[in-house]
Amino acid sequence: MGKFWGRIVKKIRKLEISPVSLNSIPSYPQVFPKKFFRNIRRELEFSPSKVPAILILLFFFIILLFPNNLAKHFVLPQSYVLGVLVDYLSPALFLTEILVGILLIFSLPNFFRQKIFPAAKKFLVLGGVFLAALLPSVWGGSFDLIGLWRWLELALWMGFGLWVAVFIREKEHRKIFSLLGWAVLWVSLLALGQFLFQRSIFGYWFLGEPNLQPSLGGVALGDWGGKEVLRAYGTFPHPNVLGGTLSIILVWLAARKMWFKFGTGLAAVVVSLSRMAWISLLGGMAATLTGLRSFILWSDFSITRRWELLGSAWEMIKSSPLFGVGLGQFTRAVPDFGLPSGLSLFVQPVHNVGALIAAESGIPALLVLSTIFLAALWETVRRRRYLLTVSLLQLGFLALFDHYLYTLPQGLFLSSLILGLSFSYSDS
Repeated sequence: MGKFWGRIVKKIRKLEISPVSLNSIPSYPQVFPKKFFRNIRRELEFSPSKVPAILILLFFFIILLFPNNLAKHFVLPQSYVLGVLVDYLSPALFLTEILVGILLIFSLPNFFRQKIFPAAKKFLVLGGVFLAALLPSVWGGSFDLIGLWRWLELALWMGFGLWVAVFIREKEHRKIFSLLGWAVLWVSLLALGQFLFQRSIFGYWFLGEPNLQPSLGGVALGDWGGKEVLRAYGTFPHPNVLGGTLSIILVWLAARKMWFKFGTGLAAVVVSLSRMAWISLLGGMAATLTGLRSFILWSDFSITRRWELLGSAWEMIKSSPLFGVGLGQFTRAVPDFGLPSGLSLFVQPVHNVGALIAAESGIPALLVLSTIFLAALWETVRRRRYLLTVSLLQLGFLALFDHYLYTLPQGLFLSSLILGLSFSYSDS
């Protein structure tokens, strides 16, 4: 009997797994073979060197929750223009930005041990130059908390883009697209529910869903079959942000044949009633911008006001072409350069990212950011990452007609993610 138990003990010891290293797993057949553990480790390995699994999980969490709009807003005396509270002048700390900050802080030790490859190094240098170009518009004559807050926010998202470029391999892009598909699914279902019931579904504490009550006013309405209806928001601050963001991600989902998530997201884009998002999606699906100008109704009053804001931006650029009127200060300065006409005040940033950057921070800052964009475009073409090439073209198109890619966390997330993937490490 003693010899029998001795043989059993020896067999059990052969099956033991060392807690120190997965490489010590025996090579003979077993219940959990060596290949099984290698696959698990490979799923958590996003870079040529190891990234702690907890940081990868945090990155996953950020992607899944990126549409959320939960934030703590701070109303300052400077947040009012002609007695009207302006969101753009009210600093806000968003949940997504808190998570990104945690990701960047705890990744610093790995970043300094990581070999920075040429493409990511290029992004690091150009991003640093861009942030430096913004500084004169922060510490200029109009220096206040709002400008500093905007600079820190842009630095945070530039850091996120760099994190993606440094720590994510090209072959891992498909995992990012898959996770984004789940994010598209839940926010699209919420948007469809809002459009169907013509109101909010859960309320603000469900990931920042806006309070949508058409009877109270202050919400975006559109025409649906000759009837005025509430446009779908999801958890985004405006239907245009919902539609524009999804229009880029849906191209990725179609390329990966994620048809159910694509179809759900497509329905959400439709009920956002965002014409620019429709054009962006059509252009992206065709792998080129289509120029379907018939969708743009230039007689639309909102288009007229946006055109007038462009005129105000041009006057700001002429008044201070090198340093602008101050980072984050467009809405505060716009009364001095001509408010859009209308029965109510339309105090918003100019709906053109290039004009906004030039007006607030000067032409040099715009030139640096344009260089980053063109360098990213060149990297995607050179490395044959044509799906990202299309995404960059969509970003460029949407940036001509709105500002959320530069001013809102959801837009900044998408912009920095695409730039980071464009400069990311390639095994080839």
